[in-house]
Amino acid sequence: MKDTISKYTSVALSVLLTMSCIKYETPPPVAGDIPEDGDASVKRRVLWINIDGAVGQIVKENMPTNIEMMLPHSKYTFEALGDNRTLNNTDAEDVTNWTTLLTGMNAGAHMVRDDSYIPDIDVNPEQPDQTVAYYPNVMDLLIEASPGARTFCVTPHRSLNENMLGNAFRTITSGSDEESRDLIVEAIENENMDFTLVSFKGMLEAGKSGGFAASNTAYLNALQTIDGYIGECLAAIKNREEIENEDWLVVVTSGHGGTASGSWGGTTRQERNALCIFYYDRYSSVEMQGEMMEATYFDRNNSATVADPDEIYSAGEGRTLSVEVLMRLEPRPEGGYNGNNWDRIIGKRSWALFRQRSNVVFRMESGELGERAIEEGVNSFNNSLWHSYQLGMTSPSRVMKEFLILYDGVVGKSGISATTGYAEDRNNLIIGGTGVPTPYYIAEIRIWNKMFDEDTYRDVHSQLDIQPNHPQYEHLVGYWKLTEDELIDDRTFKNRIEGMPNLVFNTSPQIAEFANTLPDQRRSGNLIIENIMVAPQVLYWLRAGEVQTMDGFAFLNNFSHEEEWREAE
Repeated sequence: MKDTISKYTSVALSVLLTMSCIKYETPPPVAGDIPEDGDASVKRRVLWINIDGAVGQIVKENMPTNIEMMLPHSKYTFEALGDNRTLNNTDAEDVTNWTTLLTGMNAGAHMVRDDSYIPDIDVNPEQPDQTVAYYPNVMDLLIEASPGARTFCVTPHRSLNENMLGNAFRTITSGSDEESRDLIVEAIENENMDFTLVSFKGMLEAGKSGGFAASNTAYLNALQTIDGYIGECLAAIKNREEIENEDWLVVVTSGHGGTASGSWGGTTRQERNALCIFYYDRYSSVEMQGEMMEATYFDRNNSATVADPDEIYSAGEGRTLSVEVLMRLEPRPEGGYNGNNWDRIIGKRSWALFRQRSNVVFRMESGELGERAIEEGVNSFNNSLWHSYQLGMTSPSRVMKEFLILYDGVVGKSGISATTGYAEDRNNLIIGGTGVPTPYYIAEIRIWNKMFDEDTYRDVHSQLDIQPNHPQYEHLVGYWKLTEDELIDDRTFKNRIEGMPNLVFNTSPQIAEFANTLPDQRRSGNLIIENIMVAPQVLYWLRAGEVQTMDGFAFLNNFSHEEEWREAE
């Protein structure tokens, strides 16, 4: 399966599928042609400039002229994050980050690890129908949306060009940054490309030999040189004859950073620290800073319990509870986010939230008095963004249970059922630990002794670190933040509610740091930009739609009013 072929060529892909027992699933592409703008004479174009190895903070502290000139008309950050992964061979092109940038999928989903650009999957002979997800790159999606789209790519990476970018209208492997500059400037001046990609390697080469640091003169000199190339590209755009009827989005990325010792491709913050700029000459300036968050890993071998002999978290006869879980999926070992049937996320003897394939399902047993079990779910599991799962339960009568299931603060299912669960439920509250082929992270678990109205659920669904002055805080009976500073020993997270039981892991918990992509943070547009975020902005700008199963998502639409200046004039 490691033949060096282009998986983006349909014939080659057909051969690959014939030779393997693995089934490759392609997520549905965007459909239809790229629609025209309000003014059909206005053409949208994208120039994407990648600066291999530019550490975001170093660029910010040593700001070159042309990048600085772009910022007053950009949505930008110097705190962007490259993929959280380790490369085996850092002398080669960064295949993992490139695939993430171009597909909008996390490294754990696309599974590309070498320069064949084919997912690195361990075939399980016991699963002859094993399915592996294949994710199209931004060029595939543009061409699908508009078969006549013209795309041009210039990079110094032959394998990237042949095995990932070979479907472009024209692709060139350059021998130097100077050649790349010449090719791109000429194309801007003389051609009408819808999408143009160029990558410069000067900072990467200088960083590898002398360190990714401001003390490395060659590294800063390379930054100045590439900044000059950016200025030439901007001038070429400005001087186009058709510029009055064109809207150009200029994207500047770096994909990853590096350390002062010259290493790159690892998981340290400096190795992951990149830059990302979305420049449009009518944009106002927004430095996107977002926020980070911590969470703890769950799978079949990593689970937690909360002792409940006093039935604090029972939802039986006459009881009322609201349960909230802030959760983020990790891809399956073979990529993708498909789930098992009836994997428990959190629950007790009488009630639980389950993962059922792509649904989150609430189940309450019929108990001693009920006529039937409650079993209701909503579709939700299809990406690695942070999401909120909420459940409300109360008893309007002795033998009835009213319930609400909410996904990202929106009611998905509600009803009243002739069941109340078991009257007695002193079993432990359990989190995780079942089959779980798709592992996940949890940031916070909150349990309240009250069923809220919809407005209150919507108010709290994206909140982190709820404080005692919150109007509903008195109703919290369980509040566990699964972060490093909440550990009271190597396995126990404290319950923030005094006198209530702590949460105990069966192993030492694995805690990681993430960009906050909870729904309210996404809607705010104030984000930590990750590599998954670039392709969706390109698709948005070129009116090519949005792939709902993509890990990345469009946020430039938060600023669409700034693109409508012609209408205002």
